[in-house]
Amino acid sequence: MRCSVLSLLILLGVAANPPTFGQGQHATPETGGPVSSAYDGASFTAELRRIAEILNKKPSRNEMAALRDSLPKRWSVATSQGSFSISSGPLRNQLNSFSSEKAQAWVKHLEQELEFSQQPVSSSPNARAELDHILARSEFGTVKPPSALDLLRQRLAAWVEGMLLKLLGGASRHPIGGQILFWLLIVAAVGFVAIWVFRFLVKRDHVNALEGVDALTAAMTWQEWIREAREAASHGNFREAVHSAYWAGIARLEDLGVVPKDRTKTPREYLQLVVAPVDGQLAPEQNHGAPLSALTKGLERTWYAHRGAGLEDFHESLRHLEAMGCLLE
Repeated sequence: MRCSVLSLLILLGVAANPPTFGQGQHATPETGGPVSSAYDGASFTAELRRIAEILNKKPSRNEMAALRDSLPKRWSVATSQGSFSISSGPLRNQLNSFSSEKAQAWVKHLEQELEFSQQPVSSSPNARAELDHILARSEFGTVKPPSALDLLRQRLAAWVEGMLLKLLGGASRHPIGGQILFWLLIVAAVGFVAIWVFRFLVKRDHVNALEGVDALTAAMTWQEWIREAREAASHGNFREAVHSAYWAGIARLEDLGVVPKDRTKTPREYLQLVVAPVDGQLAPEQNHGAPLSALTKGLERTWYAHRGAGLEDFHESLRHLEAMGCLLE
């Protein structure tokens, strides 16, 4: 890691050399200092500190020019990690632009990196065991290599991305074809949204309004409806059982005179008559609104919304019928 740090500094030094350092920079004169100066870690640290002290005194332009000319093109530094060649180009550029603050910051940063690279590397015979103990903690429990499914998803995503890039690249070479493709995609997206909204509205109206009951047998009593419900439940058809239990409740309310004997009404209309009677009609003495509301919701959920029903749904319907005064056998 320390080798890579010094290598990075070297690359930064090379990248910052004129003429690619930046617009408005001038090439640093190559006269003055030696081409290269050899140092070890301690002597190079001392050299950097000497330069930092000069820059800390806010030198004049002439002093900064003299310091620039005294610098070598590069420093050859030999450490325990190996030998490195560090360009003085970045520092010379800062001195050439008479920016003492930036030059001082660069020198200080290089000194810190050098001190870090000279720190001894501590090795422990139990390093591997300590690392395994750290990785066994709970915060690292979810860290794992990608599974076969993850790799497959990545390949599919890369394939789709490649196909899209090819498609868009072809569209850019053919402007008219690209415009046609763009509008086709817009029409497809709008059509998809319109179909989704239409299906949502149809489903909502289907649940709220509910279909008529012309096909139902108007002559059946609430006792017959309960028998129909029990028979359906015995065959495991709990959806039909909940449906028959609901109409047993309606037949019971018809016998009591709470609702009219008009099977063309929808469940919501029956519920509206019980919960909020029309003007001029007396409210029923017994409160049938709560059990009828529960039966209606069960009917909407299982019969019209097709969400399925179970034995508990059927037993719940029977409890609501008892609340209406139906005597169960």
